[in-house]
Amino acid sequence: MTMCSTRVPFLVLAAALGVSAAGCDRIWHSSSETASKETMKPPPAASAPIATTTAAAPAPEPPTRMTTAQQADFDAWMIKTYLACWKPAPQPADADPYVAQVRIAFKPDGSLAKPPKLVNPPSDPAMKPQAKSVMQAVQTCNPLPVPAQYRPFYEQWKAKTIHFNPQIAAR
Repeated sequence: MTMCSTRVPFLVLAAALGVSAAGCDRIWHSSSETASKETMKPPPAASAPIATTTAAAPAPEPPTRMTTAQQADFDAWMIKTYLACWKPAPQPADADPYVAQVRIAFKPDGSLAKPPKLVNPPSDPAMKPQAKSVMQAVQTCNPLPVPAQYRPFYEQWKAKTIHFNPQIAAR
């Protein structure tokens, strides 16, 4: 047993001397481990870039529908455009204002696909000139110059109902 107990300190001493004399890499790492570490190093900055085989991400598709904000902007633009074409007929002073509603169907180029339809014809004969002026405004603005940013969304604006309010037109 004494023989075993004297060998253990000797082995520890030999290992310590080996570390200091030969360096850590030689004792703790085999030569194949050292070689694999060197191959894992990044290439020098001066070398040519390595080609990657990953496919480029496909270009995002344009949205198929207008956002709520785009829809509101389009509606505001359309109303402003039609109001610029409208010359409201004078209304009787004692009458409630007549707000005409016109259903319009468009072609993709902004021209009328079919004749506009007055959704709420006036029952009061005094308001008929107002209705006539609204229908004339739709014809005057034909074709509607639809801005490019809204053209891809034709399915959303191919049919619209426009409200012609004389109080808004007076502003």
